[in-house]
Amino acid sequence: MPALASSPRMVGRGIELGALLDALDDARRGTPRSVIVRGEAGIGKTRLVQEFLSAATRGQDAQLPVVVAVGQCVDLGPIGAPFGPVRRVLRDLHAAVGTEALREAAGSPAAAATLAAFVPGVMTETPSADVPTGDFAEAIEVVLENLSTTRHLVIVIEDLQWADAATLALLKTLASTLRGRHLIIVATYRSDDIDRFHPLRPILAELDRTRAIIRIEVAPLSAAEVAEQVALLATADLGETELAALVERSGGIPFLVEELVDLGSAELPDTLRELVLARYSRLDDTAQEVVRVLAAGGMHTEHVTLTAVSGHDERTIDQAVRDAIAARVIAADGAGYTFRHALTQEAVHDEMLPSERVRVHRRYAEYLAAGRADSPDAVSAVAEHWLIARELAPAFDATVRALEQSRATFAPATSVKLAERLTELWWQVPDAATRSGTTLPELHLSAAQAWHDLGDPDRALRAALEGLATDPQDPMVRAALIRQKIVQEFNTGRHPDHEELLGAIALLEGIDTDASRVLQSRILSNLALSYADGRAEEYLRTAVHLAEGAGDDVALAIALVNESWRYSDAAGDEIAALAPLERARELQVNPAVRAYVGAAYVDLLARLGRYDDAALVGEAHFADAVRGGIERGSGGSIAVQIAHAHFCAGRPDEARRYAARARRLLDRPSRASVIRMLAAHYAWNDQPGEHDTLLAVEHATIEEARRSHPDKHEMWEPETVDAVLMSSSGLRVTTDPDDSSAWTQRIDRLHRNIAKGGASAARRFTTLTAALMLRAVSPMHAGGEARVDSDELRTAIMDATRAWPRTGVTPVIVDAIDAVLADAARRDPDERVRLWRAVVDEAKTGVLPVRHRQIAHLSLAAALIDGGDRDAAARALDAVIADAPRLGVARAAFWAEDLAQRAGLRRRAIESSRAVDAAGSPGLTPRERQVLALVAEGLTNAQIGARLYISPKTASVHVSAILSKVGASNRAEAAALFIASTDAGRSL
Repeated sequence: MPALASSPRMVGRGIELGALLDALDDARRGTPRSVIVRGEAGIGKTRLVQEFLSAATRGQDAQLPVVVAVGQCVDLGPIGAPFGPVRRVLRDLHAAVGTEALREAAGSPAAAATLAAFVPGVMTETPSADVPTGDFAEAIEVVLENLSTTRHLVIVIEDLQWADAATLALLKTLASTLRGRHLIIVATYRSDDIDRFHPLRPILAELDRTRAIIRIEVAPLSAAEVAEQVALLATADLGETELAALVERSGGIPFLVEELVDLGSAELPDTLRELVLARYSRLDDTAQEVVRVLAAGGMHTEHVTLTAVSGHDERTIDQAVRDAIAARVIAADGAGYTFRHALTQEAVHDEMLPSERVRVHRRYAEYLAAGRADSPDAVSAVAEHWLIARELAPAFDATVRALEQSRATFAPATSVKLAERLTELWWQVPDAATRSGTTLPELHLSAAQAWHDLGDPDRALRAALEGLATDPQDPMVRAALIRQKIVQEFNTGRHPDHEELLGAIALLEGIDTDASRVLQSRILSNLALSYADGRAEEYLRTAVHLAEGAGDDVALAIALVNESWRYSDAAGDEIAALAPLERARELQVNPAVRAYVGAAYVDLLARLGRYDDAALVGEAHFADAVRGGIERGSGGSIAVQIAHAHFCAGRPDEARRYAARARRLLDRPSRASVIRMLAAHYAWNDQPGEHDTLLAVEHATIEEARRSHPDKHEMWEPETVDAVLMSSSGLRVTTDPDDSSAWTQRIDRLHRNIAKGGASAARRFTTLTAALMLRAVSPMHAGGEARVDSDELRTAIMDATRAWPRTGVTPVIVDAIDAVLADAARRDPDERVRLWRAVVDEAKTGVLPVRHRQIAHLSLAAALIDGGDRDAAARALDAVIADAPRLGVARAAFWAEDLAQRAGLRRRAIESSRAVDAAGSPGLTPRERQVLALVAEGLTNAQIGARLYISPKTASVHVSAILSKVGASNRAEAAALFIASTDAGRSL
């Protein structure tokens, strides 16, 4: 029964295609999407993607043209050529948009120079020596982001199970933090190939935790769909029995349906492998031999390569290829031939005899090494062919060349795998050191450094330990391995013995070279961070001296940054910390180190309360990072600091812009800090909807951060912001009983944090926060009795402030803490006025963050009211009401208005008056009255949140405010008051 090669149209898959088209529409509307398509071999992933691309390019929009770029992963062994499919995507983009558009999309000379290594012609002239190359992964992201502003990019990466390590690392970044506007990335993989040892498995596990990824599972066809496919393929009808047997044997896999239909009336094979080989088995011996040679070359082989490797003449090859194409085993594809399906290629390759496999793969290796030595794919393929041919020495040599090329093309993920392969082959190859130009310990050291750069400290530590286990005789290498071991033990949460670093220093004594001095400088810089006593100062002084002697600006910059940290964090002297950083900024270093120095300097300026300077300097360094092609790596961290400076200075629009940029740039572990910053801003700025949406969208990020750093918690939540502002305004804070344990936990965490000691800026502001929380739960503000045991916290706060050196902004912070504690202790109003007026005067220079300045004004107003100076209080409150919203702390204006109304300093709003008269609920907002009504119905916070489409925490904030305003001590009392007032209102 003759049959068509494949179905003329796709059968089924309506839901899967619909999901892809929905993602396409999202991207067209400006929301970038990442889609992972998975399914077993032969299930129809490629056909699904082809139908999707056909639909995507149908009816082009002239205003937003669709540009398709496809990267096919090729099975070049477990390592592969770095960025193989990505290079193919770039070439498609280059062909579609042209050289000028691609160069412009690169965004910087550094990124363009980086792309030039992969796309010939992007750079029309050789870049000057002072134009650095950037990170390739970042250059790709920038190109996709910029091109997608005016074009609808559709990027497809097929067969991830064969992707090289560099491509997998890039995909993880792209998919989890996708930037761009009109952009969709679709990646496919064979699910039955991914066992627990496959390198794709951890990538998939990480992507599974990312809500932004759309996952499509391509399942087998139903019996009805198989029947439909058979009807499209077969030229004669099948009986019910035959059809049922075909459905059962195919398992609903479209490729197997095609193969079974193609058998016609022939006997069904006993095994799946025989079925896959059925077409191949019908070829004559010569054609089968040629097809086996093709299979050794992979899914696709060029005709010239086949001719060189097969050993047959052109005429014989032509006839064999024609027969294989006619049998639908392979298809003509460009200048070569491609197997119709990977299952066929794999099964045919397994048909090769051991001796034949060795012979053919040796021929491939020899031909590719001689004729295509510069091709990345060829270099990697040569190494794999030699390995399969069991020629370990040439395989080792080819791997050395592949490693050199990988390092030159910015692919650390591939480089480290190649280095590890060399360590595996080392003892099986004669003269390995001579062949590689290195030593085994040096390879382990380079692997440790590469894993460190890739953010995998566990593997970096294992590589360092492996290197030390080889007993390196070179003292430089041994010392460097010891340093890596200690650094990675620290990074993995272990407790390294830093005394080992002193042993590493001893190894370097008497080695009078610049390299030795640089390594000693780096080791001493690490040592200094381990000690808070005088040894740190001595180590850093020596580290600086050694770096100066070596003339190494990079080592000197690192030592100076560490010296600055010692002044600011250990000694608490930010003023002294400025000088080392200002010197480091003048050094001639690469963009990454310059960004590292700049980030430290911006952070220090913010610690000193110089928020305007911090933002200005930070924006300059951010621009440098963009020009240097390292926007994602270093630029993201600087963007966070710029956002922080703008928030502190009271420029919320600029702050949110940089915070949004940081969210796009940073990976998930690093993104937690900017999420906390934005959440705190929304809480202070009275934006509960934005606050709740952010936390919902970034739920996975927050949970991962909590698992990694269980001691880190965001103190500024809506309920804590309200509690602090309510107590600042002199209002008693009646917390919702549901939150009593949460307040105890907050106080305990603050106490533990302060008890650690130290005078860093973070510790000082934590102590100020602790004082504000303490005031919120003190007897003065909690209805006459403290809600938590806070005596230990009060003692810790006072002990901490006494120990701080009075430099930088510390005196202002200490004065603010003294004023807060005076409120908590219910001291004389005149004394509290004096203390708060001093803080307000000191804060006029902008040394305190804007939220703390508004707290000071509000607290001063409350003290003035208690002291009888109502006019001064009114002026202070008017300033808060006018300024706080534009400064990004609108919630302070709300409580200032509330205090003014309670004190009779201004006429209550009509709505508030009606609330008093109608419900006995003075000053309740419309939302609070809604919440109170639901409390009266007996609903919990979670139920209230579900009813009003707000989070339980936001509901809790409203409940706390209601309890305070109506003077109720618990929910039941508030409900009773509401019901009584409602009944009274009805009786009227």
